[in-house]
Amino acid sequence: MDERLYAELANRLRHEAVVVASVIETLGATPRKRGARMLISAEATAASIGGGLAEARTIAAARALLAAPQRDAVALDIDLGGGAGAAGICGGRMRLELRLWNGAVDLALAAEVAAQLAAGLRVELPPPDAALPLLPNPRLLIVGAGHCGAALCEAARLLDFDIAVFDTRADCVSDVAFSGAQRYSGSYAELARALDTPRAIYAVLLNRDFGADIASLRELCARPPAFLGMMGSSRRIRQVIEALPEHALALQRLQAPIGLDIAAETPQEIAVSILAQLVQVRRRVGR
Repeated sequence: MDERLYAELANRLRHEAVVVASVIETLGATPRKRGARMLISAEATAASIGGGLAEARTIAAARALLAAPQRDAVALDIDLGGGAGAAGICGGRMRLELRLWNGAVDLALAAEVAAQLAAGLRVELPPPDAALPLLPNPRLLIVGAGHCGAALCEAARLLDFDIAVFDTRADCVSDVAFSGAQRYSGSYAELARALDTPRAIYAVLLNRDFGADIASLRELCARPPAFLGMMGSSRRIRQVIEALPEHALALQRLQAPIGLDIAAETPQEIAVSILAQLVQVRRRVGR
């Protein structure tokens, strides 16, 4: 999310001033939480801090800042308590920080931030933006380039993941469904290359058979990812775990069968169930 946003910020700063609106505190029920951001220029916006009247007020405050520029960050409190003058009836409160970015110095900073995030690095901004760290997209490592892997890759493009796919079969990995993903094929040792990133890694095993699961997990358990999930029946999952006693500790964190239980059957439905679980995990650990 931050990765895409700051790449967009650097691009826009080449021809216009932009306000970055960041949610820095929330209390109670609010549409977005701490860390949500959006860009606001004189005639356009990108991303969202929640929509509705709260966002309309944020945009108005940002455009007032664009009209009367100042270098200090501006605080904006949004009341969603439902009373007179409130921006909604959710019941909570939001505090935002509005920061004007403009000129060559800010462009250089935004470009550097975007480059570091694209390299998978966490970024701590200098004041007045120091309140919230910027986080790169986590890597979604899809192990298994079959129908479910293809559906997962296509759906995940909408959700700010750095996508990588591995399969021993080079012809499967080269399928158009995996366009734009980083592709690895051949020996299972190639998984070490996919794991070689400072990004948090969410590894999802969608292999075609029992043997592929075991070989994949031997590599993944040597460098356990932040999230490890596997598709399969209860029997298959049990047999895979029993075949890897040397990795029993790492496999205690295995989420299997992967995906929220929505009675999914088709590859596309399975992809939705998996991504729902990954979004849930990402929110719990802080984006």
